[in-house]
Amino acid sequence: MSEDEHFQADTAPTGSDDPERPAERYKLGLCLSGGGYRAMLFHAGSLARLNEAGLLAKLDMISSVSGGSIASGLLAYVWPRLVFQNEVAVNFKTEYVDRILAFSQVFADGPSFLKGVFNPFSSAAEETAKLYERHLFDGRSPILRDLPSSPWFVFCASNLSTGSLFRMSNRYIADYRIGLSFHPTLSLATAVAASAAFPPVLSPLRLDLSQFPWKREKLDDTVGDPVAPEKAILSDGGVYDNHGIEPALKRCDCLFVSDAGAPWRTSTRGYWNYLSQLKRVVDTMDNQVRSLRRRDLIGGFKAAKRAETLGLNDSAKSALRSRTRGVYWSIDSKDAELKPYASYTLPPASVVPPEVGTYLHFLGARETEHLTNWGHYVCDAMLNRFYQSPLAPSSGPPLIAGTVKPSWAARLSKRLFDILPF
Repeated sequence: MSEDEHFQADTAPTGSDDPERPAERYKLGLCLSGGGYRAMLFHAGSLARLNEAGLLAKLDMISSVSGGSIASGLLAYVWPRLVFQNEVAVNFKTEYVDRILAFSQVFADGPSFLKGVFNPFSSAAEETAKLYERHLFDGRSPILRDLPSSPWFVFCASNLSTGSLFRMSNRYIADYRIGLSFHPTLSLATAVAASAAFPPVLSPLRLDLSQFPWKREKLDDTVGDPVAPEKAILSDGGVYDNHGIEPALKRCDCLFVSDAGAPWRTSTRGYWNYLSQLKRVVDTMDNQVRSLRRRDLIGGFKAAKRAETLGLNDSAKSALRSRTRGVYWSIDSKDAELKPYASYTLPPASVVPPEVGTYLHFLGARETEHLTNWGHYVCDAMLNRFYQSPLAPSSGPPLIAGTVKPSWAARLSKRLFDILPF
């Protein structure tokens, strides 16, 4: 897939906070895809570059799924502490990057799964939410409705009960078949755990909807009949939309999409084993859905560029589904394609970013450093190539070799999963 068709726009009024009105328009949005700690670190590097470029402060909306929601959840938590000078958060490294690096050493998937299996009064997803509270949010339990009003953080999960996208934010929680519940008293840790409830190990998160007041609004009869707000069975947001683009695409005039999803690989296996064949079939269906969404996204970006060239007004752009322009970057980008546009040269590394596993445990010191730097480098090159406004060049990657000092527990978790047959 080519990455040649990604552009941007700097016009359009910011919309209101009232979710009862038609989808409000924003100048700039960001989508963070899934992919476990691999995605979390890749996105952290991209966020660092957006901050250097003065674009982080301009974001109106951040939509995320899975590992992207871990990165976004921490950003939402520390946002009030960020000190912006000339639109750059001068304490971004200490308040955000260093915290992400520390959290990347936490053994989340294995212990949460075992606690959920052997505790009849809990689940793996609930245990993961507790872990996020302890290690990501300083032992606190921030509530969604207390998050910053801008940017608007939206955490996406897949509701297995309704087959719809389940959106969680400070304004409302919503499902196309259930309706809206405004300003929910739902914890940020629960929202992140639901969005990152990777099936089947950390999924599902069962959420009692009767605790929230609901309004039968924003229903979509094309996805099915209305459903009573009783219980949501939530799984990883990437099951429905691994790019996290659905809430943002219809609202943003310019959209950045950071994609850390696993690239599709060909196979020469015969698949005589029924289980391996079934897994390949499921993976093929998942890949097709991702490819269709990605092609539609990039096709929209191309159409928006043409509409801008033709001088079409906003109404005409909306009618032609060509109002959103943007920049897309992928973990699977090739260095040879990026090098002519990057602000600096990234030192060669033995780590191949898209081949790192999508786990929720320590990935290794070299992997952690390179994934973060790779996210920064890819974002830098794609912004330089496709963003309309010239950006200040970056002086180099955010991490130097040897930055990550793994604890004995982190090293042990990596060794354990290195020898397991999956």
